[in-house]
Amino acid sequence: MLVPFVPTPYEVAREMLRCVKAGKNDVVLDLGAGIGNILKIAKEEFNVKLAVGVEIDRKLCREAYKNNNREFEIICGDMLTLAPILLPKADILVSYLSTRTNELLEPLIIQNGKKGLRIASNDFQYPNLRLVEKRRVTAEGILGPTEHTIYCYEL
Repeated sequence: MLVPFVPTPYEVAREMLRCVKAGKNDVVLDLGAGIGNILKIAKEEFNVKLAVGVEIDRKLCREAYKNNNREFEIICGDMLTLAPILLPKADILVSYLSTRTNELLEPLIIQNGKKGLRIASNDFQYPNLRLVEKRRVTAEGILGPTEHTIYCYEL
């Protein structure tokens, strides 16, 4: 499933990682990683142990590789296929997808995510996961300030 690429603003990425309390012992998984903005912040500012992104668009994968100083890993592939393999290894899942994609991912998260998995989603909710916190953040965009809602969950 393709979701239109909209980069996560750095202010939003920071707040997502704060909300899930990212730290040095964490493995962060970004499904639909785009050019790797969240992964870059996770490594540079939160010093996470490992940051891995999955992106299906090969052009965005190439862009992520260019933006990456070997700080994070990008896997070019389908998140629905790779999620069952990668979720058991993740401590944190971040995403900026769509309502429909979150609905498709949710059963995979429940089946394959380990107990205590912390999840942050920008602007789109997971319908049945346990919501821990909801935060609002304003970020500068091309058309001026935009309001984002961050949903934080835990398995």
